[in-house]
Amino acid sequence: MRLRRERPLIAFFDHCDVFEDFYPHYGIDQRNFATRWAGTGNHAFVSLLQREIGDVIWYAFSLAPQLSEAQHELVRCRIKILPSSWLHRRLWRLFYLPAAAWRWRRAYPPYATVASYVSLASRSFLATIRRDRPDFFFVQDYSSGRFDVLLAVARALGARLIAYHSGSRPDRYLGRAAKRWTIPRADRLVVSSQDEKKMLIERFRVAPARISVILTPIDTSAFRPFGRAMATRLAGLDPDRRYVLFVGRLDDSVKRVSALIRSFAGLAPLHPDVDLLVAGEGPDGQGLRRLAAELAPGRVRFLGWITGAETLAALYNSAECLVLPSRSEGFPTVVGEAMACGTPVLASSVGGVGELVVDGLTGWLFPPGDDAALGDRLSFALTYPDVTARMRPAARRIAEARVSPAAVAVELRRCFSGGGSG
Repeated sequence: MRLRRERPLIAFFDHCDVFEDFYPHYGIDQRNFATRWAGTGNHAFVSLLQREIGDVIWYAFSLAPQLSEAQHELVRCRIKILPSSWLHRRLWRLFYLPAAAWRWRRAYPPYATVASYVSLASRSFLATIRRDRPDFFFVQDYSSGRFDVLLAVARALGARLIAYHSGSRPDRYLGRAAKRWTIPRADRLVVSSQDEKKMLIERFRVAPARISVILTPIDTSAFRPFGRAMATRLAGLDPDRRYVLFVGRLDDSVKRVSALIRSFAGLAPLHPDVDLLVAGEGPDGQGLRRLAAELAPGRVRFLGWITGAETLAALYNSAECLVLPSRSEGFPTVVGEAMACGTPVLASSVGGVGELVVDGLTGWLFPPGDDAALGDRLSFALTYPDVTARMRPAARRIAEARVSPAAVAVELRRCFSGGGSG
């Protein structure tokens, strides 16, 4: 029986099978995750849902939960941390813990597929979700076995399921054979670009009325333009120098920070007043620091993981441009944050980047993996700072129109009410 509530209850599920797959790599423990940390696009979506749509419970899973439930102080949702299934825990330990585990790369795709299907097959999760009986499931991406399992659970509970794209590609889906059946049966798919929408319609026969193009919401009151003198002071930077900025995970297979370091190193002698700032952390941090020290000694500063809108906004406002040479993305939160600050973006044309970055108007786009094009556009941005400065008002205007909380809330209400959207 569906419970009668003043506000709908929304169950949120992120993409990783268990907490240990992602968050510890960035120095986040379970208590911090459940109470204070809010460093992803997921948090932006959940915060807006909690404020504007309904009450959210974020269901996370762990090999060894250290707390069961907490109220997040910033996002205001509840977070429940549940144990993954017994079978998933066994598979995880067999794959990751032996000394030779990382040599088993050929075994990773089948392992990841099985793990993504079985992680939710736990008695505690099924008992909890039956007791809570959410009205909606809001799921990060539709590329894994978790999506397929959650669709079945939602149907059993009579709940509607909405999934949003966060950068997956069809050739990397887990459980690809099932996707032709499960993806079209989601109640709504939120995508980050018109290209992704077209792909779902043509390849998976998803009804166009079930797809909405919605970008990650950005707090445009916190991320806003302000004077560079104040920005450099807040960021602890030298106001007499110029800065190129990268913000994100130091996962080089996806973010390609090494390509940015190489491009910058080639240009550094021509622009002695410019430094590269790298804000983020991740598994490739140590190797990237070595590369920067070798190619551009003293010119690349690694800032670590930066949290807090004030500090990030100061970095964006201090920078000539944000550079994001990723191999793949959904809609990167950092692009919206930078443009909300009026900072132009130089990025590879992947995912939803082109929804905000208009080449020559609010930044520059280049084909993913094209390092020569990356270098050419970075050289232009540094050589003609007056052109870059003229882009700032347009960047802010587009961000306000597409990613402000008010704009995104309108589109999300349509999704949760069943209305159409483009």
